Amino acid sequence: KDIVAYNEAFVMRAADEEGRLWGLSEFLESIEKRGVILNMGMLSPHGILRLSAAGPVRRLLTADEKRAMAALLSKTMEEGAFGMSTGLQYFPGSQSDTDELLALGKVISKYGGVYTSHLRSYCHTLSNSIEEVLTVGRKNDIPVQISHIYWQPYTKYLTPFVKGFMKGASFLYNKIGVPIPIELGLKGQFKQIDEAIAEGLAVGADVVPTSQGFTELFAFFPPWVLEGGRKKALERISDPKTRMEIRKDIEGGEPDWPHTDRAGWSMNYFKMTGWGGVRVMTVPSEKNQYMEGQSFPELGKELKKHSFDVMCDLLVEEMGRVMVFHTPTVPDDPLVARSMRYALLHPEVSIITDTILLGLGRPSHVFYDCFPRFLKLYVKDKNGLTISEGIRKCTSLPARQLGISGRGEISEGFSADILVIDWDNLKSNSNFFEPANFPDGIEYVIINGKKVVTPDGYQKGVMAGEVLRRK
Repeated sequence: KDIVAYNEAFVMRAADEEGRLWGLSEFLESIEKRGVILNMGMLSPHGILRLSAAGPVRRLLTADEKRAMAALLSKTMEEGAFGMSTGLQYFPGSQSDTDELLALGKVISKYGGVYTSHLRSYCHTLSNSIEEVLTVGRKNDIPVQISHIYWQPYTKYLTPFVKGFMKGASFLYNKIGVPIPIELGLKGQFKQIDEAIAEGLAVGADVVPTSQGFTELFAFFPPWVLEGGRKKALERISDPKTRMEIRKDIEGGEPDWPHTDRAGWSMNYFKMTGWGGVRVMTVPSEKNQYMEGQSFPELGKELKKHSFDVMCDLLVEEMGRVMVFHTPTVPDDPLVARSMRYALLHPEVSIITDTILLGLGRPSHVFYDCFPRFLKLYVKDKNGLTISEGIRKCTSLPARQLGISGRGEISEGFSADILVIDWDNLKSNSNFFEPANFPDGIEYVIINGKKVVTPDGYQKGVMAGEVLRRK
């Protein structure tokens, strides 16, 4: 209600209730004026820049459109953005090429910012996707950050075998205790990252300590379905003939990058996991809230529909606003969590929440227990990290990676962002099915010297946060 975001040709704008148009600086000033609980900063959003320059198109950009994007990026950097964030599996970022990113990297370099990237792919083309990010960093001499890195097993010609392997491996690991070294799959992908660091390139990565991700349901549809925007996408899935074409592309396509044809795109998650790899997270209407937490095959059985028809009908009813969880096996699978162990222990990987919180629906457990869960599993349980190293991965490391000065350490002259922990009692009380439980062991949360959480609980109304800008 406070901020209405929309896109116009060549201009990234927002408007308040009176219709006054804002850029990034006006947006940040508005947040500052109203007050904010947490410290917050902004990265310039590649997808919004692209939409503003060309609209929701499924093609490479013209020279004029690229110049318009560069101008918008430059403006946001001058207004305090820490760098640029890309979502290259998602439309419209998926329609960019490396040349587009290299050109924007030049702008980031001019302002001393950071380039962060949700990769093109996290499965069989993960190595190529990592190399693209490193190329942008090398050619522009800028720090790069790989967002929430993980590895999804997938073999193009053995899809049923891989799905069966994951289910079987999950059973052996979780029920019988067979020590399956699945984290070695990600270890191999870090070789090129370590080599780039050895060359002197500033490379960081981050990881979410959970076995399920979350995003919008439309993100898993072929890019051609999303071309033209949400309204066009809803029209396409409402048409029975077009709906069948979409399903055919999903079932027959491959999660490939570079994209080969309209049925080959890197976010074809249903091809990797089957229809059961996704569960409903959030829907706006009260009517469909009973679906939250359920998989689409479960809902299909109940509604006597194919899983894909349940998805499409739900999207139409909710005007496209459906958030989902995704996991290669089942929620809270310890085997999937183990697959990220190598990344969680790597010295250049920081810990993040990556949480989308809308105030409705089923939140991710990491909004409530991200850091306590990580510290309990990997520090308290003596699973590979010392206390100082575990804390560093949650504080000073991400501050350094994003270029946030004067924070992340308890040090003279630094802002007083301090957490007081009862170490002996620190533990998570959350899981996928019961996420909204606060952890034990958090005594005080102090932000900029103000007590936001005390032993008496959350101190409502304490707007202790600051809006951070790139220096």
